[in-house]
Amino acid sequence: MTRTLIKNVWIYDGTGTPPFFSDVLLEDQKISAIQRKMKIVVGETVEGNEIALAPGFINVHSHSDLEVFKNQPMLHVIRQGITTELVGQDGSSVTPVTDEIVKELADNMAPLAGVVDREYWWRSCHDYLNEVKKAKPVVRIESLIGHGTIRMCVMGNDNRKPNNSELQRMKEIMAKCMEEGAKGLSLGLIYPPGSYADTEELIEICKVVAKYDGIMMVHMRNEQDRILDSLDEMIRVAKESKVRLHISHLKALGPANWGKVREALKRIEKINSEGLEINFGQYPYDAACTGLKVIVPTWAYEGGEKAFQNRLSDKDEYDKVLSGVNSNIKKRGGAEKILIATVRTQENSWMSGKDLGFIAKKIGLPPGEAALDLLKKEGPSVVAVYFAISSDDVAYIMKSPLQTICTDGIVGSHPHPRTYGSFPRVLGKYVRELKLMRLEEAIRKMTMEPARRLRLWDRGIIREGMSADLVLFDPETIIDKNSYLDPKAYPEGIKAVWVLGDLKYKEK
Repeated sequence: MTRTLIKNVWIYDGTGTPPFFSDVLLEDQKISAIQRKMKIVVGETVEGNEIALAPGFINVHSHSDLEVFKNQPMLHVIRQGITTELVGQDGSSVTPVTDEIVKELADNMAPLAGVVDREYWWRSCHDYLNEVKKAKPVVRIESLIGHGTIRMCVMGNDNRKPNNSELQRMKEIMAKCMEEGAKGLSLGLIYPPGSYADTEELIEICKVVAKYDGIMMVHMRNEQDRILDSLDEMIRVAKESKVRLHISHLKALGPANWGKVREALKRIEKINSEGLEINFGQYPYDAACTGLKVIVPTWAYEGGEKAFQNRLSDKDEYDKVLSGVNSNIKKRGGAEKILIATVRTQENSWMSGKDLGFIAKKIGLPPGEAALDLLKKEGPSVVAVYFAISSDDVAYIMKSPLQTICTDGIVGSHPHPRTYGSFPRVLGKYVRELKLMRLEEAIRKMTMEPARRLRLWDRGIIREGMSADLVLFDPETIIDKNSYLDPKAYPEGIKAVWVLGDLKYKEK
């Protein structure tokens, strides 16, 4: 029996109520007692020094799908106080997969989840979750199933509506994944092939998710000039399918769209008042991060990566693609607002951490052509940071009780700082310094609320009998310490982290 007594801590129990002072006893992966002045004869005693103890943080938007196999002990995760990661985001999960699409799926996953050094060695959701368990990751892993992945299993990269048998097959795959442990469905409606789906297709698959009381999380079809139309589309999907809806990383991209999140939030609040459950996640930064390929019009990827590369070799097709790329660069604030974060080859490694405008001048090409040249040489794995979000918008929606915190962290040679600092940044900058919300409310959004949404009934609250996933931190010092120039610096203020009662991190 493992036994740990954590003494003299202010307990923020996850419910949003004010903290109380007590000791906490952990035994055999559970919280076994919460009371003052406890003593134990056998086991470890940890002095809390009157700082904060909270449930382990739950990251509702993670891209650690493959990191669990190659990046132990995942210090960028555990040192934020995160004890649960939800993978399979943005319509892109590494499972389910068939022999026919395994290479194409790996190409699709590369910008979000990176790569592993061999072909995916699982096929079903059950297989993947079992492989994760065998890898013994430092944190607990839960998974959504990507709609784009299911679509690829059934239809490849075709840009068309499914026929009746194809739609039925997608629904059957989704049901099987839910029975094997998936928590719901993710949509990535800017990423092919998921972007090729119409609203009716999404409604039908979400009906399956709703049957299992799962959640649907969506990267909406447009977060720029059509953000409100895209939100209305998702509201329609939720209404007609009865699925519980979570908007991933709510934001409006590009200066022309700043402020639109206020209207989006009004619509979300109105729908909730009518009895539908819609909420959203957020990372606390003014820049987005995803593959460079998102500036390419989605039609150009019809048929997959090989078809896209072929289009770049056809002058007429190239010119059409370039026109769309130039338009999208402008919408995202210009080439100087696009930072290349991760590239695959040593030849282009100098570009990591440089903006597209600088790179274009260096290689003697206009920005749009430079971007396509990079995608031609590197393939789909190029990751970029887009400085296109209003800091006022970030602060405004963070105050909403419907918000939860996430990292949306993509690991790479020069990652977005959210990968290392999101949770401490909220607690340090937005709670302690800007006082946008009380500490206990921020903790609720990181613990009990995401646990409720994901139906993780064993965690998210400090109560006797709950899983011993806990984070000990100092509210007076916790803060992110990294930046866009130095993104891999670890945060300060996290003193210790337990996962299922095991001490996984302790500050030296």
